[in-house]
Amino acid sequence: MSEPKSDPGSADQAKNLGVSRRILERIPIPGDHRELVVAEVTYPPAEGAPMHRHPVAGIVYVVEGIAESAYGQDEPRQYLKGETLQDRADLIHTHFRNCDAHAPLRFLTIYVLEPGRSYITDP
Repeated sequence: MSEPKSDPGSADQAKNLGVSRRILERIPIPGDHRELVVAEVTYPPAEGAPMHRHPVAGIVYVVEGIAESAYGQDEPRQYLKGETLQDRADLIHTHFRNCDAHAPLRFLTIYVLEPGRSYITDP
């Protein structure tokens, strides 16, 4: 594994929410200008994210806790430890939160993106 690195563009949002985000891996894709990124994200108890978008699709794996997520007009759905969900590209992520009022939510996000580009953007 590579050394933990910051994630440009998502630091301000994380700071405001008390969310920690740590890049575990950045792997250049041969013959492509993008890289595969594996990030570990931790949300404090009962914390949620403001509406946002993702420029590319990604996979989220819940390591601990209970996440609740919805895109567009979809109803929120809960995801438990060991389950996965898909971050959807360019659709407003209308709802994301840690459902537990006492324990953190920790998950891995895996996506392919150009180096230096943020995985989280304003709606």
